[in-house]
Amino acid sequence: MELTDAERLMLVKKKEEILELTKHILEIVNRKSIKDQKEDCLEVKKNITSILSLLSTIGIYAKTKYNLDALAKSAVLMTAGMHASGDNLYMHRISIEAFCHIVNSVDFKPTKRGVQIRIPKIDFTVFRKG
Repeated sequence: MELTDAERLMLVKKKEEILELTKHILEIVNRKSIKDQKEDCLEVKKNITSILSLLSTIGIYAKTKYNLDALAKSAVLMTAGMHASGDNLYMHRISIEAFCHIVNSVDFKPTKRGVQIRIPKIDFTVFRKG
């Protein structure tokens, strides 16, 4: 499947959307004071879900099998940890930041036949420690 210029542009825009969502997450988790912990936690969880959805959309154009399992697992571990801690974002700041850096490190290269996608290897210990 050869990508059109419009499809290539759309993929770049999806990657830019991921960047904006992660920047928003990082702003929330690094605030000096958190006004409404539960509301902020919900916002972070929504953004994580949006990021996974955008990566899934990019994956539709992959020329090889694209597996989001590792990223989805890290998101599940993080959000479960947030819930267990009473939505304490500060306790999970390191794993949230790691997730943001990982999803921005996903590399995709448009080719004539589709997209080559590389997901960095994920060390899950950071997500278990919170």
